[in-house]
Order: sequence, then C-alpha cells, then structure tokens
Amino acid sequence: MKRRIKIAVGCIVVISLIIGIINYVGSICSPVFTGDAFNTIEAFHELPENSVEVMVYGSSHAWKGINVMQMYESYGIGAYNYGCNWQHINTTSLFFEDSLRTQTPKVILIETFLVNDVLSDIDMNGEIYYTRAISHFDAKAEYLEQCFGDDYSRYLTYYVPMVAFHSNWNSLTQWNFMNPTDNYDFTKAMGYLGSAAVANVTMPDYTTFQQKTLNENALQILDNIVKICEEKGIEIVFYTAPYAAEYCYSDAMKEYAAENGCAYIDLFEEMEAMGFDSATDFQDGGHLNDSGARKVAKYLGAYIVEHYDVTDMREISGNQWEANLN
Repeated sequence: MKRRIKIAVGCIVVISLIIGIINYVGSICSPVFTGDAFNTIEAFHELPENSVEVMVYGSSHAWKGINVMQMYESYGIGAYNYGCNWQHINTTSLFFEDSLRTQTPKVILIETFLVNDVLSDIDMNGEIYYTRAISHFDAKAEYLEQCFGDDYSRYLTYYVPMVAFHSNWNSLTQWNFMNPTDNYDFTKAMGYLGSAAVANVTMPDYTTFQQKTLNENALQILDNIVKICEEKGIEIVFYTAPYAAEYCYSDAMKEYAAENGCAYIDLFEEMEAMGFDSATDFQDGGHLNDSGARKVAKYLGAYIVEHYDVTDMREISGNQWEANLN
C-alpha cells in the first residue's frame, strides 16, 4: 500500500514538473511584451468591485497614451486604463465585457486605432495569448470561437502555448527573459504604461487623410458594445490618439457616433487645443510618452466632467487614486 502511494505521489510530482516546464518554455517563447499585458489584467482584477467610474480601452495607443492618474489629479476622475498591446476591436470588446463583471462604469473611452480590425479564424498570436489572464465566461468563449473558428487544434495552442510558440526558440532576445512591469506598478498607475522616452516626430496633415468605411464585422462589434452600454446606462466616448501616420476612419467614426448617441473626439484635430508638441510628446512615431499622455488625459478629462456626471474622488478620503499618488 505504501509503495503504491509513493508511486502515485511520484507520478503526480513528475507530471506537475512536466506541466510546469511546458508552461515556462511556452512563456519564454511567447511574443515579447505579453508579460505586461498579463500583469495589467491581473492588476485590474485586484481592484475593489464597483470602484471605477471611467474605463479606457484600446490598443497600445490607449495603454501608453492616456495617463488616467492625471485625470484624477486634474479633475478627481476615478479611471482605470484597461488598454493593452495590439487589441483589435473584438479584443477591446472582450476587455470591456470582462470589466463589467466587477465594475459599473459611468463612462467608457474607446481608442479607435484598430476599430476596423477584427481577429477572426486565425492561429494563436500574442494578442489572443494574453487573454488567458481573463477567466472563462460567455463573452470569452465567443471571442475564442471568433478568433479560432472551427479549428479546434488552435485551442491546444491557447492552453499549451509552447505548441504555438516553440519556433520562437530560434529568435529569443533579452526581452523574452526580462521581468515585465509588476502588478504593483500597474496598480499605482491604474493600468497606464508610461514612458519618459522622447522622439521628435513629424506629424501628417490630418486634413489630407483618405477616409475609409467600417466593415460589417467591426460594425457588429461596435453595435454590441453600444447595446450593452444603453442597457446599463453607460456613456461612450470614442477617440483617436494622434500618431505620426494617417488615420482613415475619423469620418466613419464621427458618423457612427452621431447615429448612435455617442461622442467621438479626433485628437488629430485637437492637438493645438491640447498644447501638443510633436517634438516632446512622443516616445516613438506611434505612441505618446508621459508628457503627451498627460495632455490627452487633461483634455479628455475636461470633456468628461463637462458632459457627464462623475464623482470627484478627491472629496473621498483614502480613495485608491490618492493612495497611489503617495
């Protein structure tokens, strides 16, 4: 009997070690910059329930482009930045529905850089991979079905990432082994991923941008977000962060917002009003640095307090934003 117990325990230990090694190798070989995504998701889930009134979603243009702590400092807005790298519109929708499981925001901000891009019927990639940090619920099941289609082998790559990323072993860099920003840092910044780097970029003339229409898949996802917000009394502000390239959907987003009772703010058009300086407010051609992210936060924060009824959290002693400043 004791021998059987020892064998069983040994088998369990060996299996656990194998699973641990597979997960570790999968993590090392996974696309770089996904560790921060895991940590910002986990940091969000550690927030007290029903404590956040304004949520931000979108790709790295949102994640790195709006310092929500500045919103608190300037206006007392209690916000969390739930953006992440890449974040196509259906991933944004997943993050939105995930946040509603624990929070009851009054206003949501959706950055629209990838508003017309939908992950559909594809193999696993870094963006889909980091959604593993979101626990299973109906919207996640629908998201994975949309991403993976009918190819069930793709689910194997999702739950055993080494299968998907094993070939990355030949192209590892120092970034694969570096520790990402930890949960504590994301909690202190309320999700925002800032940078002090400065790049002098040349901004395009937004009045010359060639406009395009939104595709049906993107419109369906936007419609679903709008429907949920209408049911829950949540206000929507779509916005586009400036970057050193052409944005093709500002006209389409203006039209969509007007038709659905939402707001749309094209920050390409508001750079002068923000006091924006392309020589000091970018970390690279695609992303704002902390200086630019603070200016965006001030501008959008002013819009929020002017148009919506949000609480001035500065009047609440011991609130989590105040604690994060100290």
